[in-house]
Amino acid sequence: MKFEQIRNDIQNLQIIGKGWRGIVYRGNYKGLDLAFKVPREEKYVKSIQKEAQILKELNRYGIGGKLEIIGEDFIGYRFIEGKPLIKIINKNNAKDLLYQLFKIARKMDKIGISKDEMHRPYKNVIVDSTGKVHLIDFEKAVFSKKPHNITQLLHFVITSGKKFFDDIDKDTVIKLAKEYRKKPDEENFQKILGYLFKQHQL
Repeated sequence: MKFEQIRNDIQNLQIIGKGWRGIVYRGNYKGLDLAFKVPREEKYVKSIQKEAQILKELNRYGIGGKLEIIGEDFIGYRFIEGKPLIKIINKNNAKDLLYQLFKIARKMDKIGISKDEMHRPYKNVIVDSTGKVHLIDFEKAVFSKKPHNITQLLHFVITSGKKFFDDIDKDTVIKLAKEYRKKPDEENFQKILGYLFKQHQL
């Protein structure tokens, strides 16, 4: 089944995003509010199919929009209502939101999937009305024996996210990142959480 074959059956179809490989639509299909990712060109079909396999695996752990349709040249998953992290995050809520994100990143490291965008999470992280964090857009994600979601997030913390962490030392964070990269176990992960969030752990 191709996207053009069901396009006319999708109600209220509208473009909500454009990437260099694909276009994301939103619409109601068979009673479901879905986001559809469709490749811009035929050469990007394989990329969409790879993303489907990534999302299928992540869904088993409650990560990403629930995959509902895998077409020949598109995927359809539950639309996540919310706002991009960049529009929500502030000094008051940053540590709570980023704590959630670190927990998701740890899950992905354990699963063996690297998102490859965790060093710049502002636009591909959605926060819903309850304050829950959701990941979207796994276009660049890959299966990996050495995923680096946590280390990329730590890079974010000491660069553009530093304004939310006045009480941390850059060299200490780098040391924690190196220790985790060398041995990405639960003990080293807890050291990271303990240092960054202290009393902010949920």
